Amino acid sequence: KTTNQTMASYTGSCNCGAIAFTVDVPDKKPMFNLLCHCRPCARARGASPVHCYGVPSSQFAITKGESNLKVAKGMGTMLHGFCTACGCHIYQHVDGMDFRALSPVTFHIETDDPDVPCGKSCKLPEELMPTVHVNYENRVMDASDDLPKFTAFDSSPRLNNDGTKYEESV
Repeated sequence: KTTNQTMASYTGSCNCGAIAFTVDVPDKKPMFNLLCHCRPCARARGASPVHCYGVPSSQFAITKGESNLKVAKGMGTMLHGFCTACGCHIYQHVDGMDFRALSPVTFHIETDDPDVPCGKSCKLPEELMPTVHVNYENRVMDASDDLPKFTAFDSSPRLNNDGTKYEESV
């Protein structure tokens, strides 16, 4: 079997290392890569926006410490997987939906960088950078970046950085 797909593979873990996982992303294209401003995400993480990198469940695998994974019910139909040893958030998803929303900050992406005081850079590579804001009407503050912003998801009305209706330039 021949394929033209380029696979992006990442490893990750919780803070204490009790849970490890892998993520495989065909063509380096996740289902979504976004900054979410919704209340369920913000309250579960204690921060807003939340960077969510979505992949089909079949492309995510716990490789170590599955017995340390606790899945808890969040707001509405959200489920959150976290480490029982250190409390680190591993993934979230809507109950019954076949995806996992991961936090790229839990991926092992550190690179050596002598210009950084600690010697390691944790900056996300381009392919992991978010591409859109969703649920922007629920933001806790305005974002002044160039990413598109939508009231709910990308089929909903688009907004400006200040939350006013986006007007397409002619």
